Amino acid sequence: MKSLRIFIVLIASTTWPLLAQTPNGIPEIVKNSNASIPMGAGSYYLGINGTGGWSGGAVSTGHTWSVTGQGGYFVAKRLLAGLQLSYGEHSFTNNLAGTSSMYPGPAWKRRNMYFTPELFSRYYFTSGRVKPFVQLSAGWNFQSGNATYFAGEEARITGNGFTAGAALGLSFRVNRRLNIDLMYNRNIFEKPHLGNFNGLRLGVIFLIGK
Repeated sequence: MKSLRIFIVLIASTTWPLLAQTPNGIPEIVKNSNASIPMGAGSYYLGINGTGGWSGGAVSTGHTWSVTGQGGYFVAKRLLAGLQLSYGEHSFTNNLAGTSSMYPGPAWKRRNMYFTPELFSRYYFTSGRVKPFVQLSAGWNFQSGNATYFAGEEARITGNGFTAGAALGLSFRVNRRLNIDLMYNRNIFEKPHLGNFNGLRLGVIFLIGK
């Protein structure tokens, strides 16, 4: 029992000066562990994210890729608004005619490019090391491309239209300013415009602030 009392006295004498550093008895470094993370009003956000894929088979082959750059401003704690610019490509080849001696080439090839400027808003639910977030975006989708058919005909493809999307994701803090994002993006419309790829996107963001 005497040994237990001595142990308690030693612990108290060691921890009391540390607890006395703040009026609430909580060390300032612990109390403000998230205060130094620049996600408050007035901070800035720079990010880039992308996705891609490839498909292949006896009948057709194709690939897609998309990259999005973002710049934003925290209008409130963990709430930011900004502008994002997306660029990408979708290519598809139908090889069905390759079995024909009359038309040994592909039945048709198609390559589409798109450019999409959008306004976006993102809200982080926490400021911790792993931060879930939700994002909404809306803007205009510009499309261009070309198609080549087995008989040699060529066609130009152009189009544009309003687009909007929603995403859920997780942001993993690497250090005070650098984060890695993983999010699932979904087009809000039933029939999305070309280039609005639904699926997982991987990104990197950089926070600028105090």
